[in-house]
Amino acid sequence: MLLGRDPELGVIDRLVDEVRASTGRALVLRGEPGIGKSALLDHARRAGRGMRVLRVAGVEGEAELPYSALHLLLRSVIDRIGELPEPQAAALRGAFGMEPAAGADRFLVGLATLTLLSELATELPLLCLVDEGHWIDTASADALRFAGRRLEHDPVGLIVATREHREHDRSPDHARSFTDLPVMELAGLPHDAATALLAQEAPELPERLRDRVLAAAGGNPLALLELPKTVGEEDPSGTDPLPISERLQHAFTGQIDRLEETTRRLLVIVAAEGTGELGTVMRAADRLGVPTTALAEAEQAGLIVVTAGSVRFRHPLVRTAAYQGALFTQRQAVHQALAETMEGSDPHRWAWHLAAAAFGPDERAAAALERTAESSVRRDGQAAAVAAYERAAQLSQDGPAQSRRLSAAAVAAIEAGQFQRAEGLCDAAERLTGEPLVLARLANTRGRLEFERGSPRVAARLTIDGAAKIAVEAPEDAAGMLVVATYYAGHGVDLPLASEAVALLDTLDLPADHDFQPYMSQARGFHKIITGEAADHAMFFALRPTSVWEQTWTARVLNVAGHASAALEMSMAMVAETRAARLIGHLANALFHQACAQALLGRHQAAAESAEQALTIAADTGQGSVATYLRGLLAWLAALDGDDQRCVAYADEAIRYADDHRAPPSAADATWALALLDLGHGRYESALSRMENRWRSWLYSTAWARSTADHVEAALRAGEPGIAARLVGELEADIGQHLDPCGPSIVARCRALVSPAEEAEHHFTTALKPGACEDRPFERARTLLAYGEWLRREHRKTEARVQLRAALELFQRTGAKLWASRAQAELRATGDRSVTRVPAESSPIGRLTPQELQVVRLAATGATNRDIGAQMFLSPRTVAQHLYRAFPKLGITTRTELAALDLDL
Repeated sequence: MLLGRDPELGVIDRLVDEVRASTGRALVLRGEPGIGKSALLDHARRAGRGMRVLRVAGVEGEAELPYSALHLLLRSVIDRIGELPEPQAAALRGAFGMEPAAGADRFLVGLATLTLLSELATELPLLCLVDEGHWIDTASADALRFAGRRLEHDPVGLIVATREHREHDRSPDHARSFTDLPVMELAGLPHDAATALLAQEAPELPERLRDRVLAAAGGNPLALLELPKTVGEEDPSGTDPLPISERLQHAFTGQIDRLEETTRRLLVIVAAEGTGELGTVMRAADRLGVPTTALAEAEQAGLIVVTAGSVRFRHPLVRTAAYQGALFTQRQAVHQALAETMEGSDPHRWAWHLAAAAFGPDERAAAALERTAESSVRRDGQAAAVAAYERAAQLSQDGPAQSRRLSAAAVAAIEAGQFQRAEGLCDAAERLTGEPLVLARLANTRGRLEFERGSPRVAARLTIDGAAKIAVEAPEDAAGMLVVATYYAGHGVDLPLASEAVALLDTLDLPADHDFQPYMSQARGFHKIITGEAADHAMFFALRPTSVWEQTWTARVLNVAGHASAALEMSMAMVAETRAARLIGHLANALFHQACAQALLGRHQAAAESAEQALTIAADTGQGSVATYLRGLLAWLAALDGDDQRCVAYADEAIRYADDHRAPPSAADATWALALLDLGHGRYESALSRMENRWRSWLYSTAWARSTADHVEAALRAGEPGIAARLVGELEADIGQHLDPCGPSIVARCRALVSPAEEAEHHFTTALKPGACEDRPFERARTLLAYGEWLRREHRKTEARVQLRAALELFQRTGAKLWASRAQAELRATGDRSVTRVPAESSPIGRLTPQELQVVRLAATGATNRDIGAQMFLSPRTVAQHLYRAFPKLGITTRTELAALDLDL
């Protein structure tokens, strides 16, 4: 019975009950040391009687070993990994060191964890308990966070106990890792409960000391248990400035100091070893001449708990007290003994103990840590790699080696999202070297850092300057930097910088058949687009990209240029290949380009499906820039639907990110979406204001032409014909340089809107001539609507109805409900009552959510729930729930009936 914890116990009990009822739940318990987190986990274990329970506790000694905590959590079911889909099984085996890790992907490891937990839960409801979450390694935290967010339809519970991260803590900052999971903050016990607990555990405590202990403990249960033991040794009053955790540590130090010297040394060995492996502890103890009787004394003192094959401290603060209470030389001797014990059996831990035993520079230990860092990178344990590279640098015997290792640490820090740490590492490395290649690598790293922080122009400047220093010595490395710099400059709308990067690129001495030439060609093509130069349309089709990077560049260029069908073909290939190759980090980009192409082709529901999946991946993998572009696209699609709430929510978040990161292109679609929503609702002055104050996209790009057309319409309807005429003049000025094949049709529509009656019809018919925008149904429907409105105003109602019915059909087919409503309103104004608006939801496919639609389409191909889950990053049970909800909407009851449905968009 836990005194004073009834509300918290109720939360735990409800979570367990819901898991038993097949509803997955995740919960983070957060509070200071000793507040009762472990006790609540113990209660959860008891409440989960009859369930499968997996439990792990983070340990400081393995905080830098990627996937160590996840491996310990799953160790009892590790033989079930072979039942996973092969890509997931390979990812998990690689993460656990069971086979070579060929570039492990955190996202795929998270998916494998989710699938394994889901599979286990088909046999018994499953409860996963994670204690000391602040000490679990970053890679494990990411995998558990990924799984925890997707447990809704699986009988799986995840409870993580963690401390709040404080500035002086040395633990990884996992408080932030779990912020998107439900959190229960644990405060001190109420006064009555604290008094009862103290009376129960220390009944002999004199009354004059009782109130002082209560005040000092502040409701912390562990303090209420431990402070009475030291009441005669120190003042437990509330005037003590130390935090409660430090007071408790002092209390434990007093208990340790009363032990025999050999027992104290054994406690240091247990603390330094970190994992609780009893065999390793006792072998190291033997090397140091510590007898086995010391283990019994420590256990009898109540400071450690010994079970078969393992030993652990009663509380983490005991470990801290034991380790920090030892002299430096004593700790060093212990680490040396542990290193000798582990040599040849555990390279990672051996390297760290060897480093801890070093008195000064030690190349053997530095090289061992560097190998450990490289292994961590291969397993996608970037945070662990940072620590290993940095410690290796400290142990390096010369400046160049130290600088090289610090530079590698900086790269890993950026990959881990530790930007401030990366900057400090770059500063330290630069002071130690004058080697051009290392300085160029650091410049490249600083450029990446500035881009991620939201300074694309600074990023481009740094990267170009760094590339210039090695243009002759290492042209291939320089080329890679300059291609990236071109993108940075374009993202920051700094055209001179982009031109400078391309000019330097043209000076590099690389063979014409060099593998990197396609990247260089695409950078030049991108430069032409963003500077508004005449682009050779053949360049969009002459390329045959094979690598992910080449495909990304090509898809981006094709979408910017409005070559939607080619962009869709390219991006669909990218999606398939990144899935097959397990390049989950690249999948968000591939799906983004696919969604852009689908939106251009009027496949709006398919675009939303792709974009929402991409946004989930981008958010999970920390790709803020990609996520922002996706939110802009989703806002634009919501505007077509007339969904004000979704449109504004997506757009506001995208605009906020773009403002914070000084990257105008990131917000272009979002601002346009808000204007398009206003335009569709008839809020013309608001639409015009938004369009007047937006970044107008790259000159001659498809977004520039299409958004300018909306700007023209907003200006006319807001009573500003002068603005509209100016914009049309800009569109027509260099019409031959328009990249979008649909551009001339869009320009003709705009010219018709601003022309006198005797000229307007010619321009409308030009915009609608055969072949014009026929693969772009939304743009064609906009022209049909504008033409129909003009015909009605000219009192040619019969002809107007023909155009308006055609517009209505296209709007309905593409799911542009707001614009379909406008077309129907115009039809009613012509006196046509025969056509009633059929909302998109009236068709079975229109009733599905984007995720339900994707599940259904995959199921129609014969894919199993497990196959679908692997593609969509869901558990098989969640897939089953989507099908359960989708079948009634489609009017079917079995999977076999899906084959007869038209699921194309």
